[in-house]
Amino acid sequence: MAVYIYCLRENYSHQSAITGREFENEWFKLAADGLILIKGTNHKGYAWDGCSPKFKIKDIYIGVPEAVLNFTTGQSKTYYASLVHDVFYQFSKKVRPFIQRKEVDREFYAILKRDNFRFAALYYFFVRILGWIWWDRR
Repeated sequence: MAVYIYCLRENYSHQSAITGREFENEWFKLAADGLILIKGTNHKGYAWDGCSPKFKIKDIYIGVPEAVLNFTTGQSKTYYASLVHDVFYQFSKKVRPFIQRKEVDREFYAILKRDNFRFAALYYFFVRILGWIWWDRR
């Protein structure tokens, strides 16, 4: 069962380093210039679990901690990195033929650094070591 802690209800765009490839489905679009659009206005919004893994016991989430508040964005410092990372992992079976997992993981790291998350290198390390478990599962 999925554990969702975030829900994006408006569209979010991010300029990534993943260029030269295109993809689009009902939840996100990757343009050839690297622009990623996550479609939060679809249905009731795009939901994701933040930094994985997590599990829920009643009303408590246990797992990888989310970061402190980023006063610039009003969200956790891991919010946007996990959003972009999770949408690619969710649809990894469809993007895998032309996007490598390491590219997606590097984008996760770049966003964590952009948002001044002090443990960016540690989170990136674990994503690189353990990410294969979730890549290409759906």
